[in-house]
Amino acid sequence: MLNEKGVSLIESLLVIVVIGSILFLMANIPNALQLVGKSKHMNLAREIAVKQIEDKRAIDYADIALGSSAVSDYRLGMLPRGSGTVTVGVEDEEGEWVNCDASICANGEDVKQLTVTVNWHDNKPQTITLKTMIGEGGINQ
Repeated sequence: MLNEKGVSLIESLLVIVVIGSILFLMANIPNALQLVGKSKHMNLAREIAVKQIEDKRAIDYADIALGSSAVSDYRLGMLPRGSGTVTVGVEDEEGEWVNCDASICANGEDVKQLTVTVNWHDNKPQTITLKTMIGEGGINQ
């Protein structure tokens, strides 16, 4: 039986691999956490925009006013520098608000274009925009 003292080459390599793996994981934790945060912000912004659309769809078609207004949702405070706008209709060439773009409502359909934009800042400005149409007698009418 050998009675040698010291560390074998395999043991040394194993220690190097384990320490290297730990250092690699520690170096990537901040990036992973940042990506998780960005994903949460994007999902929250999408939820806020969808809620604004649902709220407008719950209003009677005739009571949906044309124009632009700020998003009113307490969850905007959860987004860094969060803000948003809800726009019903579009401005035509003369600057007048109309239900929707002439190329879409070419036959005078009773629909209103709804655009919801949510903005926030994750190291750089981020925006999510959802567009839909609300029609008289459509969803929730």
